[in-house]
This record gives sequence, C-alpha cells and structure tokens, in this order.
Amino acid sequence: MSQISRYSIWLILLLMCPIAVGAEKEAKPEEALSPEAFLGRSLGADFCLVDWQTVQGYYTQLSEASPTMQLQRVGETTEGRDFLISVISSPENLKNLEAIKAASQAIADPRGKSVEELDQAIENGKVILFVTPSMHSTEVAATEMGMQLAWLLATSEEAPWSTMRDEAVVVLLPSLNPDGVDHMAKWYAQNLGKPYEDADMPELYQKYAGHDNNRDFFALTQVEARMLSKLMYQQWYPQILWDVHQQGKNGDRFFVPPYRDPLNENIDPMIVAGINTIGSRAVMDMTGEDCTGIVTGVSYDNWWNGGNRSVPARQNIIGILTEAASANFASPVYFERYQLSDPLGRKEYRPSNQFIAPWQGGWWRQADIIRYELSFAKSLFGTISREPKLWLKNKMTAARNATTIDADSKRKAWLITVDNEDIGAVERLVDLLQHLGIEVHQSKSAITADERSYAPGTLVVSCEQPHSNLVNDLFEYKQFPTDETAYDVSGWSLSALFGLRVVEVVRQLDGELELLDSPELPDAFASTKSTDPRQFRDSRQWVSLNRQLAKGEAFQTSVQENAATEEPVASNGQQPNSLPRVGVYAPWAASMDEGWLRWTLDYLEMPYKRVRNSMVKAGKLKDDFDVIIIPDISASRVENGRSEGSVQGNLAGGLEVDGAMAIEEFVRDGGKLIVMDSACPWVIDLLRIPLVDVTSEKENKDFSCSGSVVRGEIHDNELTAGLPDTVPFMFAHSKAWRAATAKESEQRNDAKCEVETLLTYAPRRVLLSGTMARPEVIEGQIAWAKVKQGEGTIHLFGFRPYYRGWTHASFHLLMRSIMFD
Repeated sequence: MSQISRYSIWLILLLMCPIAVGAEKEAKPEEALSPEAFLGRSLGADFCLVDWQTVQGYYTQLSEASPTMQLQRVGETTEGRDFLISVISSPENLKNLEAIKAASQAIADPRGKSVEELDQAIENGKVILFVTPSMHSTEVAATEMGMQLAWLLATSEEAPWSTMRDEAVVVLLPSLNPDGVDHMAKWYAQNLGKPYEDADMPELYQKYAGHDNNRDFFALTQVEARMLSKLMYQQWYPQILWDVHQQGKNGDRFFVPPYRDPLNENIDPMIVAGINTIGSRAVMDMTGEDCTGIVTGVSYDNWWNGGNRSVPARQNIIGILTEAASANFASPVYFERYQLSDPLGRKEYRPSNQFIAPWQGGWWRQADIIRYELSFAKSLFGTISREPKLWLKNKMTAARNATTIDADSKRKAWLITVDNEDIGAVERLVDLLQHLGIEVHQSKSAITADERSYAPGTLVVSCEQPHSNLVNDLFEYKQFPTDETAYDVSGWSLSALFGLRVVEVVRQLDGELELLDSPELPDAFASTKSTDPRQFRDSRQWVSLNRQLAKGEAFQTSVQENAATEEPVASNGQQPNSLPRVGVYAPWAASMDEGWLRWTLDYLEMPYKRVRNSMVKAGKLKDDFDVIIIPDISASRVENGRSEGSVQGNLAGGLEVDGAMAIEEFVRDGGKLIVMDSACPWVIDLLRIPLVDVTSEKENKDFSCSGSVVRGEIHDNELTAGLPDTVPFMFAHSKAWRAATAKESEQRNDAKCEVETLLTYAPRRVLLSGTMARPEVIEGQIAWAKVKQGEGTIHLFGFRPYYRGWTHASFHLLMRSIMFD
C-alpha cells in the first residue's frame, strides 16, 4: 500500500476515533456502559490506545453501576499509579466472598482437615479464576479486551457469562502493568502518522524490568509481582490463572496450550492435564467461531520457571498462557499467505495436528486480537462453568500429592543453615518464600538430618506442604534433558545463585520445629563482625556502607546481628572515604539489562546517574564521573544506536566515533570503566585489549548455553580478598576469554596493557544447574578481568553479576569493582 493511501486511511480513521488519552464519558450511576459507549468508538479501533486514567475510569463506572462487580485498590505500582483488581461474580457470591476464600484455602491446603470438612469445601466452594492482561505493555490489545470481558461478565445474561458468575469468582486485573499502559499510549500517540509509528519505546515500559517483568515471579524484585503473589498465595488461592499475551506478527494467529516439551517433573500431572484440557477444548471452540491460525505445542515449554503462568503451576494452579499475533501496536498490518511463517518451523506453511486450520492472510488488527482473546475467554468460561467442581477437586488432588511424603519421595526437606555469612541473602530468600505462601520453620533445638547435626535456629523448608513442588524447583540443581532446547533459561537454582548453604534432607529429620511467622530471622543467624569492606560477606553491609558514605561520613560500618543498623568504626585507611560518582550508560534503545543494573544499584543503595549518548560525546567525562558502567548491550547498539528514520531524530545514533574517543579519554584520564557481557567486544576492540572470546571462535561454534547456573573460581588479588573460593552466577549467551597469543596481538595491533584475572570459570564441572553444550570450551577461561591502561582501569565481566536480580551472590563482585581499585 502506498504511503499516500496509508496516511489517507489513517486520517479518516483518526477523525472517527479520538485517541483515548484521559478521555472519559460521564456515566449516570445506574448505567453500566459498554467499553464502546464509554470510549465513544468501536472496541480495538485502529490507531487508538487507551491510557491508564481511561482504563481506571471505565472500571470505576462499571463497578459503581454493577451489583456483580467490586473494584479494589490493592496498592501502588512502581511509579505510584493505582494497582487494581476487579472482582466479578453473582451478587450472592460477592456477599459470601470470605467463605469462598476460606473454601479455596482449604482446597489449596487440605492438611489436618477431615473428609467432611474437605467435602464441604468442595460443595460450598467456587472456582476462582485470575486473569492478568497487558503485563507487557507493547502487547496492547488485552487492555481493551479486559474492559469488554469485565462488561460481558458483569452484565450479560447469556451463557457462559451468566453461568460463570454463578459458578465462579473472576479476579480480573485491568492491567498487570498500569505504568506501561500509560507509557505506551503516550508514545504511540506521539508517533502516530509518522513513518516510525511502530517504533519501540526509548525507555523500558516497566521501570526496571521491561519485558523481563515476566521473569520475576519467583525472585519478586518488582512491586507488581509481589502484589500479585500476595493476592494469589495468601488471600485468594485460585485454581486457574489466565495470562494474556501477544507474540510476533507473521506466524500463527493464536497460541494455546498444550505447551511443548520438555516437561518439568515438579508440575503435578493433574495440573498438566488440566492445562491441556482447557487448551484443547479452546482449539475446538475457537475454530468453530472462525478463529483460524491457532497452534499448540510450539515455542513455549513446560520446563522453565519464573513466569506468571509457570510459578503458579508449581503451586497447583492451572497456569494458562495465550499468545496472539501482534499488529503494529494499534496500527493494522497486512500479510499475503506467502509471507507467513510456519509455526512448526517447516519450510511449507500448511496444516498439521498442532495447527489444524492455518490463517490465509489479509489484514490483522487490534480488533482481531481482541476477538480471538474473547473467543478464548468464552471457551474457558464455558469449560469452567460446565463442571465447576471438577476444577476444585483437581486442585485438591494436586495439593494432596504435594503434601505426601512416602518411600518414593525424593526428599523430606531443605535446611538453611545458620553458618551462612550473607544474612542479607538469607533474609531476602526467606521473604520471597513467605511471599509465595511457602512455610518456613525454625528449629527450637539442635536437629538431626540424614545423620548430621545442625544448630538451633536452623531454618527448615519442609516438602510436606502444598507448595513443595515450587520449593524443590527453586532449590534443586536442574538437569535439563539432553535432546531438548530451552524456551528461556534451563537452570535457576536460587540456593546457588544466592550463595547460600542449603542442605537437602533425603531420609531422616528429627527435632523440634516451630513456624517462622515473620521475616525476622532467628538470633542464631549472626552477621560477620568484619568492618573492612574488603572482607564483606553480608550484602547488608554494602547497603550500610553506602548509606553512611552518602551522609558524608568517612567511616566503615558493621551490621549487628539481624538489623541493618550502621555503627561507626574508626577508619583504618583501607575503606572508601566517599562514594564514587557512578554513571550507567543508557542508550535510547531500551535495555532490560540496564534496567536490572539500575535495580541492583538501587537495592544496594549505590547512587548513580544515567549517561546518554550526547553526554558521552561531550567528552571530559572524568569531570563528572569516577566510574562508568556499560551494561549488557550489543557492540553494534553501542556503536550505532538506532538508525536514522527508525525513530525521532534526537533518539537516533549511538556513541559513534566521538563517543568512542570520549571513552578512550575517560580511561586515559584515570576513569574506571566497567563493562558487561555483550558490550565487552566493543570495548576490547576500542581499547585493543589482548583478550579473545573463546565462545566466538570457529572451532567452538557448537558451544551454546541459553541460561544456566555455573561456578567460577576466585583468583588471589587485593580486590578479591575475603571472597569465597568459588562463586556461582548465571551464564546466558555470555563470554569467556583467553589471552591473545603474541601472533594474534601483533595481527590485531593490541595495546600493551596489564591484564589481571580475577575470576575464571571452574576448570572442571563448571555447570551447576541447567544445560550447556561443550562446557569444556569455557572451563578454566577468564570470566572477570581487570585491565590497567594509562591512568585508568577497565573491568570486563563476561557475564552479568546482577542477572535479572537473581544472582545475589555475585552482587558482591559488582560492588567490589565499583568501590575498589
């Protein structure tokens, strides 16, 4: 289609469809307006997005006018917007919500209850369904779909909407990411009608995580994930969750489960069967409503943990993910059939048992996405409301399985021992376990486990509880099937990533235990008394030090026992006397790794300033910064940035020649440059550092690792003094170096500089959890190097020591690289 006709259509539709940025219609209190009546346009209209004020206004009027809906404010988002849930059911069910919640809690945890009590919970209970739209704010259609779904469910007298009100309680979130809804609406409106109206935002749509907010549901670093987890595991105890997403544009139109292999054995078979049943029924129902292009069993596996549908599955909740094909946000796209990609990866785009009725091509709009999502909702609600007791019994069966310890069980419990030195990591682990509804006990006296003794105060996480599958999945060292490929990471063992001693109890556990009903640790967990930052093992000590230096107090700090309180200690001349001026390089292409770096620095209370391309190009960086950190950003993105014409002019471009010269000058003048993972090749080339990445050498082309836990060995150095001998961290498409040979250095014209190895990948058994093809490629190679050049210092990390906020143990490496020379 020509640009003229394209923009003509846009102008006509724009006149018909005002973009809803803060636009609301006043509703009479007795009216329950449909979204179309409220917005004054058709649902999912081309070139129209809603902002959060409009969304909140719609749900408010619907709740005020509908006896079948309650709107509740749960808390505040990261940026201070209201985080809402709408609760929709029959008036009678809404009056009995506390009894329904109590029944769901009994079903979720049947321990200690009589047969009669459990039968009564099934009889009196109602299915509780959670629906979570628009976590990823660029996946725009689900926000308006949720508005329509709420209206149908609250007002329609047709099945399955009316029967669903009687048989279930639906907890529908207007959005799981209200901040992003606003950012996306404003960005799209700003670019509408321009050649780059489909350009990605220059900032993350969630302050720290962006798209990785769907990787945060066991680490719980973000407030939205924490609020949802509290709702699900401490208040509502749902049986089913539907997580609504979008995917790429030119493949299948809609993905529903079953998921593809491999299958994680920490998901109960009844939960897997429930997932498959719902998905398979949806294929039939949606195909009958002329929703072609539906696929199952591709892309999204049933192995990885951390997502909004995967963590609940390990807690006996049926986690349903749907993925609709995207448009250009709210702008329609057009595909001929020959332009479509086969979702099974075949050369020919054709039917299969997983893809029974391929879409034939044509226009694809936001309204089409909404139609498919509502068709799935109709199928899901019908499946639930036809046999509501089935889903309650299904969860109870899975919960009973999870609480049963017998001769076939792998283990009885996990112990968190009192000799752990990073009390901050222990506190964080206990907090997230409790937030996930997992019981943690403390020993009142010495206990015996598998013929070993452990001190009073030892924390015990029993496997005889409903969430034991999640407990095991978080603590186990994963062995990924050798003949499969991972959708995301293949290993994530939190005990290792937090650097903690967590002991598996296989056979016998004896001792007196009591429930730990608060985040406060037993007195037996005592922090190290070291006041030298070079000996810090407790991550809280970094927080205390940063707080004190921020006050201008040139003292060391010690953390006393369980409280993060600062105690001034006389200086011995070895600790920093002031906070370094830290800059974090932030290109105008939103970087999730830059976001995770910012989250980690904020968590540790290390002040920083974001550094944009123009700030670097201005030169004289040493006037404003002592340390500059370049996150995991590709060399081409650092050098070239976003291309001209792909985005508004002041956001295009990268560091280019003048920025590279400024970085050289910064190091030469005594600055410290800290570089992460994918950005390292750019710096190694720029500063001519004599290192070679072994993972990119031709003879190692079959090496691969999408995301696994590995271990590194610390080398003796003043900067690493006091660290454990080995440190675990994540390797995810990361780097490993060897020293360049004399011939290579001559050919490349490498600079003569001093390279110190601070950390290498373990020379044997480098892989702790997950999978890696040919681990011998990186074994013994450099993972963290310190390079002296001119008056300055370069730290090269082949990995990300703050990966997704998971790798608490390697936070210490980041802080040492910032604070010490």
